[in-house]
Amino acid sequence: MRRLLFASAVLVSLSLVLLWAAGVDWQSPIFAQQQRNWAGSEFRVVMGGAAQDEDRLNIGAVGDDRTALQSVVLNGVDATENTILRYHFSQFPHTLELSLVFRRVGDEDVTVVSLPWPRDGDSWFDLGTVPEWRGRITELAFAEYPTPQIVPPMQGFKPFTLVGASLYSRSWQGDLSALLTDWTGQWPWSQRSVHALGRDTDTPRAQSLILCVMLAVGLILFWSYVILRMRGAALLRVGVVALFVGWTMLDLQWHSGLRWRHSATEVLYSGFSWPERELHSADQDLVETARELKQALRDVPDNTRVLVHSASSFTVLRLVYHLLPMNVGVLAQARATAPDQPLPESSIVVLYDTAGWRFDSQRKIMHGDGLRLPGEIIYRRDPLIVFQVGEGS
Repeated sequence: MRRLLFASAVLVSLSLVLLWAAGVDWQSPIFAQQQRNWAGSEFRVVMGGAAQDEDRLNIGAVGDDRTALQSVVLNGVDATENTILRYHFSQFPHTLELSLVFRRVGDEDVTVVSLPWPRDGDSWFDLGTVPEWRGRITELAFAEYPTPQIVPPMQGFKPFTLVGASLYSRSWQGDLSALLTDWTGQWPWSQRSVHALGRDTDTPRAQSLILCVMLAVGLILFWSYVILRMRGAALLRVGVVALFVGWTMLDLQWHSGLRWRHSATEVLYSGFSWPERELHSADQDLVETARELKQALRDVPDNTRVLVHSASSFTVLRLVYHLLPMNVGVLAQARATAPDQPLPESSIVVLYDTAGWRFDSQRKIMHGDGLRLPGEIIYRRDPLIVFQVGEGS
């Protein structure tokens, strides 16, 4: 009898955790009371090229900036009454990122929200978590583009199909479906997100899967103590088993994401040798810039300090990587480490795509980001400036 009561308590507790994680409103119906559906063929092509296939839209080309965009005009849909988005794509490439774009009444600008990668089948997203999803919506669109910093823009696109999309009123089914997509779907990733559970975007999200697993482990231990009256070693064994099962679930979820990212990598690079892969990297412009710099600095002594600066931290780190094995580092880090000490004379400062930096040719001083560096420009090609530090920096 105690075991049956324990199983019931655990089941009810875990169900409550699941409903809490999904943000289910207890007053909501089980199924949506209203929905608005759009077939893929109802979307018009704003960027790229596409052809209608019965009620679907086959996207076969990208437009400016390697982006495809499909839009449907709405008649002022009430955002608060339609918070659950369902979208369905077919054969969506692993190398593309998907975003939702919408416009509200009275707004000139649009709002862009990153969405989970669409598997073959329905995917769901809770727009109620997006602060801008309010008022009346006049336009809804999907944008697809190569994952920034990861996918070479020239290689990312492959044809895919927009099957359809829907907006639903809030319901238990919609909230739980959005939670499932959030936990099991694949999200846009950066260079560092391969090392961590979860995702690396600013998109509003449901409650963390890690937090819910820890709550589940805690509840199992609590009911084991209260109902089964376990103590000591017995309670410890239950905790170890529950923790192992929870950790295995998290590990499987992480492994699923890693496998998905590996699939994208295979699509991009499996047909190339190691030297060729460098030629097809996502930052090909930085690879070429690094080669250009090595050629321009070929007569500089090997021990000369080369410091890189850019408005983008990604650009800085990738340039540092591509300039190796030169004695290269980051300008901001060098100044932070020794703010009161001048840079060594004859150091090379590489400025790439930096706004606000200017060179006083009369005084031979470079100004920018609060720094004043005496010296000479030894190489220049927009957006690249190579500056050699003189005496008194």
